[in-house]
Amino acid sequence: MKKYLTADDIANSARMMRTQYRGSIMIIEGSTDMRLYKRFVDDRKCRLIPANGKENAIKVVKILESSDFKGILTIVDADFWRLDGIKFKDRNILVTDTHDLETMLIASEALDRLLGEFAAPFKLQKMRTPVRELLLEAAMPIGLFRWLSSSSKDRLSLRFKDIHFDNFMQKFPLSVNIKHLIREVKDNSNERSLNEKTIKRKMITLLKEEHDPWQTCSGHDIVEILAFGLREVFGNSDSRYVTEGIIDRSLRLAYDITMFRETDLYISIQEWEDRNSSFVVLQ
Repeated sequence: MKKYLTADDIANSARMMRTQYRGSIMIIEGSTDMRLYKRFVDDRKCRLIPANGKENAIKVVKILESSDFKGILTIVDADFWRLDGIKFKDRNILVTDTHDLETMLIASEALDRLLGEFAAPFKLQKMRTPVRELLLEAAMPIGLFRWLSSSSKDRLSLRFKDIHFDNFMQKFPLSVNIKHLIREVKDNSNERSLNEKTIKRKMITLLKEEHDPWQTCSGHDIVEILAFGLREVFGNSDSRYVTEGIIDRSLRLAYDITMFRETDLYISIQEWEDRNSSFVVLQ
């Protein structure tokens, strides 16, 4: 039922909550992210509401701000905002350091802890490139393809959800076959008119421009590539059947408050608390 709620529905829920509760209200993109953020907030003084998406979360804040609602904020994924040069001026809208929450986890020590559980040390020692760097390099073509497809670029509206990574991943070195990636997304989107050669040429041009991989790569893509790498390249016996879902959950469990305190997002929340001195978010 929640996925059909509009921004107005969620704003009304916040108003109803306010009749019995005077603390901070944080709007989160989705329930999965909410489970992580919930571990870092003071649950007596800050309540979280899932909004089913970034656009909805921003709309909720805008609606409530228009009625002078106090103590409201949201955390949303940056996505391609920084690549597109978008700077959000609303100080109640806070943004992840990197492309999304999952990439923040991968940038942290949570990845090292996960590798300690699932990677084979002797295989890691043989690799010339550190795993984190290798994952970013492999994910860049997918991230750039997503960006190229987005409304700020070529407006291709391609469907990346449910693409099969095994159809375009290469083992040695761990990387993406761009030609196979384009074909996979084309077939998945049922876009027969998509010119594969033109797309490949544009992607190679974007790769040469050296965009920041932390702002380009989707955390979901990196997690899929990490799962593939563990199964096929550098995993131990426990990772033989590891999935994207297992990796995602393991990263979230490994991520703790000490890691979160090192982020710009944590500082942004502290600054929000300073501006809204009667409201508390963090533990």
